[in-house]
Amino acid sequence: MGTTLLEVGDLKTYFPIKSGLLKKTNGYVKAVDGISFSLEEGDTLGLVGESGCGKSTTGRSILRLIEPTSGSVKYNGVEVTSMDKKELRKLRKDMQIVFQDPYASLNPRIQVGAILEEALATHRIGKNSKEQKKMVYDLLEKVGLNRTAYERYPHEFSGGQRQRIGIARAIAVNPKLIIADEPVSALDVSIQAQILNLFQDLQDQMGLTYIFIAHDLSVVKHISDKIGVMYLGRMVEFASKDDLFNNPSHPYTQALMSAVPVPDPTIKKERIILTGDVPNPSNPPTGCTFNPRCRSCMEICTEIAPRAIELSPGHVVSCHLYDPEYNHST
Repeated sequence: MGTTLLEVGDLKTYFPIKSGLLKKTNGYVKAVDGISFSLEEGDTLGLVGESGCGKSTTGRSILRLIEPTSGSVKYNGVEVTSMDKKELRKLRKDMQIVFQDPYASLNPRIQVGAILEEALATHRIGKNSKEQKKMVYDLLEKVGLNRTAYERYPHEFSGGQRQRIGIARAIAVNPKLIIADEPVSALDVSIQAQILNLFQDLQDQMGLTYIFIAHDLSVVKHISDKIGVMYLGRMVEFASKDDLFNNPSHPYTQALMSAVPVPDPTIKKERIILTGDVPNPSNPPTGCTFNPRCRSCMEICTEIAPRAIELSPGHVVSCHLYDPEYNHST
């Protein structure tokens, strides 16, 4: 076990629903609804789930790019949610984000060199502009780009190259934690592998810790040490990569796993088809939010939200099927 870098406890992020002339709040979208996990230094946590399950909101709430409604986020034992702007600005150096869309996350009017130098200047890294320029050259080479990229504009690069620039901007300030928000979902499959390998190389070189957000389980399997499965704002299963793939326990996780293609055509596996659509997060089902789509649904599932049950050390699932308090024959 390494040093715990990040501890998230009962994190909630609700967005008010306003209507009428007076914009009166008449409900909330529960984008993140009680997420808890810890992450050791140098590890990678993969967050997976369908679109709209709250993965990206979780990442941004941890960084306070979106203000969480309640809960705790501790970075190196220090509470992030109670920091003032000055303290938070200092913390930004240690916690960075790589955005999903490399086409939208870079200013098209600024040369790549200036984009990267801005990150260095903001955190006062480098003695002068000459030293900062040299550091930018080193950054470009570290992410696999030529020095000539310094004087070019973002539109002159391919999607994969732009994502490399986004990664260079994130590592420019020598952070400890990087939240990668679906960084390969907008890229071709062949380019995805290159970017994933780059993330791993940088992790080895710089001792980085990642929260890697994705909806593709094969991508998460490639890069993660631990995996958290989210559904409708909640963490339904959390385990090491090996535990999750060898013993998927929550019915939702099992359905996701059944959709992963198997390279060997001789291997037959059951395909679990989920019925219905994801419920409206502003009006989630009572009890377990997955109950309308679950083939193992029991009466208790529609009445009481399941608690987190530890199946084995580090493998936690929120499902009544594994709770000894309930009679499963009902």
